[in-house]
Amino acid sequence: MARQQSYRTLPITGTQNALVMGMSWQTVLGQDLTVAAMKAARQAGATHFTQAGPRSPAVGLLKAEGRDRRAKAKTRLYSAAAAFAQLHRHGTQIVSAELASGEVWIAVAVDGTVQTGGDKVLPNAEAGQQALDTLIERYRDAVIHGAARTGAMPFQLSQLATLANTQSSLRRAAFRLSMISPVWWVVLALLVSYLAWDAFQTWWHEKQALEQQRLEAMRTSVDTHALWQQALDKWARATRADGESGLERLLESVAQAPVRPGRWVLAEVFCQPAAQVCSAKYKRSRLADNNTLQAALPADWHVVFPDLETARVDWKMASQAAGKPLRLAEIPDAATVEDTWAASWQALTPALQDFKLDPIKTVPVRVPNIRLPNGLEQPVELPSGMTVPAMLAFTINAPLRSLYALALPDTTTLAHLQVRYQPDAMAKLNASSFSATLEGVIYVQPR
Repeated sequence: MARQQSYRTLPITGTQNALVMGMSWQTVLGQDLTVAAMKAARQAGATHFTQAGPRSPAVGLLKAEGRDRRAKAKTRLYSAAAAFAQLHRHGTQIVSAELASGEVWIAVAVDGTVQTGGDKVLPNAEAGQQALDTLIERYRDAVIHGAARTGAMPFQLSQLATLANTQSSLRRAAFRLSMISPVWWVVLALLVSYLAWDAFQTWWHEKQALEQQRLEAMRTSVDTHALWQQALDKWARATRADGESGLERLLESVAQAPVRPGRWVLAEVFCQPAAQVCSAKYKRSRLADNNTLQAALPADWHVVFPDLETARVDWKMASQAAGKPLRLAEIPDAATVEDTWAASWQALTPALQDFKLDPIKTVPVRVPNIRLPNGLEQPVELPSGMTVPAMLAFTINAPLRSLYALALPDTTTLAHLQVRYQPDAMAKLNASSFSATLEGVIYVQPR
């Protein structure tokens, strides 16, 4: 439609609508023929387009001018060629009609479809006759309507007014989103995503920088050393230290359990310094009963008989065996423990069955927090020069008598002591009738 399109409009009597003659027709391809028709109209610069139907590949294009371009919404335009094609849906049909201006309109439809170049307005009767002769030569079996020829069918333009319907109406070639190729949608989505991500990254980095500056300013105004010292002091006050004196009191509590009270025989003793409780298990021998055991034990000891042959006895450890709070200043460093205390343990190993030391682990100290302006809390980093104590867990299996020679730092916490009585055991340096298992933790300063 590069050249000027020659078209004419014929008002439909009794309405504000009009028939359009002289449209440019072409064939479009695609899965969605309506979308393809709209694209063809935009590419051709047309203002209006029409289809013979949603499945018809024939598309009529119109580049309206003047009042037709600015037609109001209530004014509708209809394709005269499309209406003629509806009137004659079978075979090849050619119509030639003279207009009031002396021009001649010629249209060609094959099986209800307007043909390409088959909707023209000729300037005069002579040009119209030449065009009609050419079409008759091309379509030899065509039925002629309206022409002054022998055998021509009668035709009146008013016949087309009754077929001014949706199928022949012209639609404006306005832009629609469905006309955009999916590829461009993908490109647009990627572009928008990139711009959004870039904006978010910029905003996030700026926010992080401002937050870092504010936190740095807050850290400089907060005494982190004092906060951590308070946290360590609080942990130390809640931690019990037994040391060698605690071990001595623990052994004294174990020694309180008689071996053969009321003809009952001791099986084992289990003491927990944290709970300040000891318990012993006894087995009944001949001529022993519940009364003989209770009569042989202190009155404040609690006796339970799970069955006829066993008994469990509980008693409280002495109050002075409760230990004392741990002192941070007394915690030795790991090197001192290895050089001094480990040497004494090595000297005692011939009298021990085994002495197991676990890897050093940091103690669970609650990290201090500072409250931020936004109401959240921020952990305080450990200041340089400060260390968090560590713990060295140990397990010792040995004759009970060997524990009396065990040397321990004052920062030792005893977990429990279990003593088993085996009267038939053969006595030797690292074995006796009383075998013991001692577990605990030694607090040290890490390297």
